[in-house]
Amino acid sequence: MDGPLPHHFATHPLDPTLFDPHLHHTHPSLTAQNDFDTDPFQHFNSPLHHQPQLQPQLQLQPRITFDQRHTVAPTRFSDIPSHVQAPTQLSHDFSRNDQAGQFGILTPHPPLPNQPHIHHEALGRLQNEIDLRPVAIQDGGTTEGHFSNMKTVPNPPDLDAWRKKLFDVDDIITLTEDQFQTYFPHIDNVYSHRSTQKYKRKPLVSHYWDCRMKGRPPGTAKSEDPNKKKRKRQARERDLCDVKIKITEYFPGARRILGKDAPAGPVPDPSIIPSNDFFAVTPPSNVIQGQQPRQFPFIAPSDGSIGGDGMMRLNQANADDRRFYTLQRVNGNGANGKNDGSAGPHKHSLEDSDRIKKNSVLRHMLKVEKEKKKTEKTYHKKATGDALVTAKKHAKDHDLKLYGSCFCPFVQRVWISLQFKGLGYQYIEIDPYKKPDSLLAINPRGLIPALRHGDWGCYESTVLMEYLEDLNEGPPLFPPGDAKLRAQCRLWTDHINRHIVPAFYNYLQAQELQMQTDNATKLEEEISKLIDAAHPSGPYFLGSQMSFVDVQFAPWIIRMRKVLTPYRGWPEPQTGTRWGSWVDAIEKNAHVKATTSTDDLYLDSYERYAENRPDTSQVANAVNEGRGLP
Repeated sequence: MDGPLPHHFATHPLDPTLFDPHLHHTHPSLTAQNDFDTDPFQHFNSPLHHQPQLQPQLQLQPRITFDQRHTVAPTRFSDIPSHVQAPTQLSHDFSRNDQAGQFGILTPHPPLPNQPHIHHEALGRLQNEIDLRPVAIQDGGTTEGHFSNMKTVPNPPDLDAWRKKLFDVDDIITLTEDQFQTYFPHIDNVYSHRSTQKYKRKPLVSHYWDCRMKGRPPGTAKSEDPNKKKRKRQARERDLCDVKIKITEYFPGARRILGKDAPAGPVPDPSIIPSNDFFAVTPPSNVIQGQQPRQFPFIAPSDGSIGGDGMMRLNQANADDRRFYTLQRVNGNGANGKNDGSAGPHKHSLEDSDRIKKNSVLRHMLKVEKEKKKTEKTYHKKATGDALVTAKKHAKDHDLKLYGSCFCPFVQRVWISLQFKGLGYQYIEIDPYKKPDSLLAINPRGLIPALRHGDWGCYESTVLMEYLEDLNEGPPLFPPGDAKLRAQCRLWTDHINRHIVPAFYNYLQAQELQMQTDNATKLEEEISKLIDAAHPSGPYFLGSQMSFVDVQFAPWIIRMRKVLTPYRGWPEPQTGTRWGSWVDAIEKNAHVKATTSTDDLYLDSYERYAENRPDTSQVANAVNEGRGLP
């Protein structure tokens, strides 16, 4: 599930030189104009002027002298969504009079290449517009909270150690952007955002988070509206913990601007990140010489900064051009000018926090699983069409009970036999994946079909069909008085069970094209052997009347058109052939139709087989393992 986890900080890439005052280019005409303030942060002739996020609603006013400042309206910027991408190639139209210099008195002069400028007010606006406004997240994500573009990595390396480190926050922790986006979502359930501090002249933003167990008063008064849906929440006891942390995001280029005031780089911790510390300068001691260390595929750089030993090398360009974060515990030190309570670590364990709320990764995974269950097709638990009508007719209690499922071909064999003989019975639809005790009392394996006749029960479709024959009630399926022909029927019944049925499932469950082709050929060969043994003119196996062999084969003939054709492209039988006449006779038989559901039931139920999902059924497992059918 590796993907962006919508959470808090926006992470737009920025030009690393935007915040650098030393790269400001002074116009040649300014050498004799000492009465003008040439503070590099006050110039706004930069590529940002052309970015959609910072397009002015009013023309940027020229810089003027102090006695004229009261007549100038402040520059305002339109609230264009920050996710609109800036053009990669910037161009300047110097023919327009409204762009004739920063001060309105200079000739048009383009900025020199690679020397952008930025107004200090634009820096504040940039922090507000780009880094704190919600970012459009794809794949159904939301933009709630104060971070965004976080990652969903269910089990990243050394997760337990990272969670403990970010829970304790015993020292200042410096994280790369990838590390923060990967591991903080696993610990964000511990903390709750309280405030954000922005700076006009600093390339950073600070966020203050309280431990969630500190609690806070409700922000909305309790509604007295009787029609308003009440939230089922129980207020937690407050002030159970005093921990407050400060998360500071440093924009790309921050180290160059802050200089000696920039925080130190992350200290390599081999026990947590042995091979991918962003600021590692030497391989950790546990890396064997000449051996490729284990890499984190989700944070591997693409700029060629990995050395031959697999370590990500720190160089000045890498350090300055990348966003990074620091975390520190600030409760009790008044770091934000407020009374932060007592100093010290959490007054509870990480497990206590996990019991109160799940972290973002777990919540995201549960949401995905819930949505998957809503959209995932499954097997049907109730017959449809003609089969539903038949099931309702036989819903009343009866001494002879058939336990079955509407989509099961083995059940349909016995069901057709009961309909053919005109016997009274009770049809009981069950869920074969949730086996009831009434079924297990007959068949401890929980397989269907199963029959209960009075106080006696039995199972296995072929055995049950023979039992119904031995009752000598209704028209027979075996030819009466001809032992040799009856033996012939049993022989070809065995062929169906040993060869045709397994070939059907092998063909349906095969995922590779070549395997599908081979299994289709095998199925055709086995059916051809049965056709060669059948009555020459038919249309049934023994001639004009349905027999035991026809009922044994009928459920799979029905499923060839309803399942194999849509899922595997099984061809329609040719008109006028022996196979075509047999299929036509089976599909039009009244007893077969009375036990057959609508096409959509079979399409939905056999999707599991067509995709060869694990544990679809004992039959599917036996086919995958090359065993005989259960």
